[in-house]
Amino acid sequence: MHLESLRIFRDLIETGSFSKAAELNYLTQSAVSQQLKHLERSVGRPLLDRGSRQLKLTPAGSIFYRTAKRIVAAYEDITARIQSVAPESEQRLRIAAIYSVGTYVLQRYLKDFLQRHPEVKVEVDYQKASRICDDILRGRADLSIMAYPVKRRDLQTIPLSEEEMVLALPKRHPLARQKNVCLGDLAGQDFIAFDRGTPTRKALDKVLRAARVRPKVRMELDNIETIKSAVSSGLGVSIVPEATVAAEAKSGSLCMRRFRDQKLYRPLGVLVRRTRRENRAVRTFLKHISDHHAHQSIA
Repeated sequence: MHLESLRIFRDLIETGSFSKAAELNYLTQSAVSQQLKHLERSVGRPLLDRGSRQLKLTPAGSIFYRTAKRIVAAYEDITARIQSVAPESEQRLRIAAIYSVGTYVLQRYLKDFLQRHPEVKVEVDYQKASRICDDILRGRADLSIMAYPVKRRDLQTIPLSEEEMVLALPKRHPLARQKNVCLGDLAGQDFIAFDRGTPTRKALDKVLRAARVRPKVRMELDNIETIKSAVSSGLGVSIVPEATVAAEAKSGSLCMRRFRDQKLYRPLGVLVRRTRRENRAVRTFLKHISDHHAHQSIA
């Protein structure tokens, strides 16, 4: 019985989904099913109730899950601690980020940071939001700057700032004639949305439902650049962070309009593991961010 099998089983139970467990572990759903069968053969008992539509643990499965979770957590903690004391890790900073935050927010902090600390090697890994927490907990990343940071007991969230969300639309779109727009203007409009399940998509869906506004979702995309490309091609409108379309709005390749009836913001925060021993590069970067915001507040 391998540690990886225990990790996959833990992820399967905690996500309640074979597809999500497969995504977290870079596997196919079939491979996750095979791992489950292997575990059940090893312990000689079924771990899941096959008669239930949802993932439901058997009594043996409950015992196995609790123990597997403790074993995996202990191993991940040991691995993170060892990596943090390795000499080469003191000058390495591994950051996980979604594309829009990594490109338009993170770079603002990194430019000045690297000028002050050229000895630090920064690695930025662009990931789906659903994978970022797992990357931090498993020691594949030191921290993340993300939108709508999750609240978990094993992760610490450091509030960062808020981004205004604006309407991006083709330059010849009828709404582009208005100085600003309201949410109701989106009713029936062809809409380019973020992927279903992303934090930004969930938050925007909630706002639109509360306002009883139903645009026509024509496309769902996971990358801010492809969303902007779809909008500029005339395929629809989209709600995006202002910083991601400021350059295009200035050049005239697409239009940007603010909402007049309510301001939309998405919060940004830094995520780090609670039980961690930070290396020097991580401590220095966190202080750099803190000092940056302290300076802005004074200014």
